[in-house]
Amino acid sequence: MRDGVETIGLLAGLAPEVAADLLRQAQRRTVHADEVLFTAGQPARSVHVLASGAAKLMQTTPKGARIIVKYVRPGEVFGSPALLDKFYPVDAVSVMDGVELQWPSELLRTFIDRQPRVAFNVIHDLETRLREMEDRLRDLSNEPVEHRLARAILKLVDTFGRRTDDGVEIPFPVGRQDLADLIGSTLPTVSRTLRAWETQRQIRRSRRRLVIADVEAVARFLYQETSPESKPRRAARR
Repeated sequence: MRDGVETIGLLAGLAPEVAADLLRQAQRRTVHADEVLFTAGQPARSVHVLASGAAKLMQTTPKGARIIVKYVRPGEVFGSPALLDKFYPVDAVSVMDGVELQWPSELLRTFIDRQPRVAFNVIHDLETRLREMEDRLRDLSNEPVEHRLARAILKLVDTFGRRTDDGVEIPFPVGRQDLADLIGSTLPTVSRTLRAWETQRQIRRSRRRLVIADVEAVARFLYQETSPESKPRRAARR
């Protein structure tokens, strides 16, 4: 069971035989694109890790608006509320074929009693996620849409990007609505910005994939001033 085992943060710092023991106790299954892994409000029974593939974590507001909280890469822990016998706060949906590992919460708690390093690894993952959420909150409060969109695309490039002849490709479908849900904007605003970037040949769409033809050009948007009218109002979602 190799897959992306060496990237699993839950196993960091463990002796090889201890890591192998924890892996042996994982429930392993193949998942497919668009498969629901768990839903918000469902009792959290297992802690999850992707050995390969990718997933998105989403929430829906009381008014029906969708928010993409983050994209999960191989090796990241998600579903950790299971360690506290709580409920999953988000929907988790696979965005490409891959392999998922699950540890029943009771089993993992027993393992943590013997190997406190595992708890440290979970805390480290949660701390990283907290920093990400703080950065996103700062972006939503202060940055114009163009900056937020550029930053989100560059994050996808850094985490999932694959080099192709046409540029750097995100290996799963990322639609304009997905990007709007990811940066807290609206479909018309994101579509308008992406059309401009496509015209300038900085990005392109290929086989439902987002391809960044000029990563440096997209990165330059983070250092450009935008006109006052393009800046988001603090009280409204654009």
